[in-house]
Order: sequence, then C-alpha cells, then structure tokens
Amino acid sequence: MGEDTKNNNVYDFVAYRLERLMDEHLARGDVQNAEALLDALDAYLAGLVTVSFIEGRTYITPITDNAEDENKNNV
Repeated sequence: MGEDTKNNNVYDFVAYRLERLMDEHLARGDVQNAEALLDALDAYLAGLVTVSFIEGRTYITPITDNAEDENKNNV
C-alpha cells in the first residue's frame, strides 16, 4: 500500500453506515425512515443505544444499567 491507510479507514463504521442509510432513504423520498435513522444516530453517538447490522438489517438496542433498573423496581 503506497498510501497512508490511516486517512482511508472508517473510524466508526456504525455512524458511517447509519449516515449512508439515512442518505439512501432521503434520496428515495422516505423522510420518515431517514428521520428515524437520524434519531438512532444521535442516540448511538450519545451512548444510549447499540447498533448491530445482521443480514442486511439494522437493529437498535437500548443500553440499560441493570443496577439502576433494579433500584427503580425496588422502590
């Protein structure tokens, strides 16, 4: 590789992929799903959700603090 590969790497694939999916939906005029992907991206960057890509589908899972959840249930 003659080029500096550091400049060619995607540092956060999840954020990159969510942005591309959002762009694809906007290009098709699917504003509702594009906005949902923007919300997912914001939540991902804030550390509130995890994002998985399985067999071409995007899965968003909330991150919960189990200890905190248990304390709420014990009140």
